Amino acid sequence: MTDRTDTVSSGEGRGAQILMLLILTALLMTPCLWVWSLALNEYRQSSSWGWEINHRNKVQFEAVSGFVFGVPSAGVFLGWVVAGFRGKHLSTGAATGGCLGALGLVVCGVVGFFWMLSHATIDF
Repeated sequence: MTDRTDTVSSGEGRGAQILMLLILTALLMTPCLWVWSLALNEYRQSSSWGWEINHRNKVQFEAVSGFVFGVPSAGVFLGWVVAGFRGKHLSTGAATGGCLGALGLVVCGVVGFFWMLSHATIDF
């Protein structure tokens, strides 16, 4: 069995660290899931204007779903791989990667929101 080094020496402390990272990830994912639910509501409401609008709503919903669920999942995978290469505990690396993926998703959402506001034009 190989020795793994980590900042938390006991398994009990590592479990608390992983739990804290998972709770933080859940909190960071809350606004992302809210945006996803808005996209889901748009997708469910069929438009009487034609198939183009319905198709656009479907494509937007698929893109939002890919980002909301893909970025944290990619973070979990990359954290797991990096922890394995560095000789750290895989569960801690996966939890850290998921938390960083969710944080990156929130940061991109905030930057995108302010970019949208800065490029908005108001016509009276």
